[in-house]
Amino acid sequence: MIEKMAKSLVVWQTKKKYLSEKDCNLYIYGYELLIGQVVNLFIACFLAFVFGAYLTVIVFLLTFIPLRSYAGGHHADSYNVCTIISNIIICAVCVAAKVIPKEMVFLMNITAGIVSGILIFRLAPVENHNKRLELIEKKHHRKYSILIWGIESIIWILAYYLEAKDVSFAVTSGHLSLSVLLCAGVLKNKFLSKD
Repeated sequence: MIEKMAKSLVVWQTKKKYLSEKDCNLYIYGYELLIGQVVNLFIACFLAFVFGAYLTVIVFLLTFIPLRSYAGGHHADSYNVCTIISNIIICAVCVAAKVIPKEMVFLMNITAGIVSGILIFRLAPVENHNKRLELIEKKHHRKYSILIWGIESIIWILAYYLEAKDVSFAVTSGHLSLSVLLCAGVLKNKFLSKD
C-alpha cells in the first residue's frame, strides 16, 4: 500500500514536471520512507490514546528512534511488516507500563540497562543486509550508538531518582526493545549470509 502511494505521487509529480523522470526510483524510495514514518507516527499516537500512555509513548519514541538510527538491528522486508512489528512493540511497552508494579521498575531498569549496554557495546551497529556500512561508517555509528545509549541511561537514572518512573521505564523499554532488534538483526544477517 505504501509503495503504491509513493509510486502514484511520483508518477503524478513527473507528469506535472515537478520531478525529473530519471530519478523516479530515488523519489519513490524517499516517499516510501516519509509515508511509512507518518503512518507509524499516527498509529503510535492512536495507541498512546487507547492506552492512555501519552508520556510513555512519547518518551519511548524520543529515546528509541535516535538510538535505532545509529545502532541498527533487524529491518523488516516490507513496510507493512515494519509497521506491524513497530506497533506490536509500542503495544507491549504500553501494556508493560500498566502491569509492571512501580516497585519493580528499578529492577527492570537495571536489568535493561545492563543487557542493552552489553549488546550495544558488542553488536552495534548491526547493518541491514541490503545496505552494508563502510568501515568508517561502522566506527561513526558505533561511537554515536554508545554515546546516545550513555546519555539516555543518565536520563533514566535521573528520571528514576526524581520519581518520574514512567519516564525511566519508557527509556529502558526503548533500550530493551533495541536490544531485541540488534539480536534479531545479527541472526537474520547470519541466516542470509548462508544463502
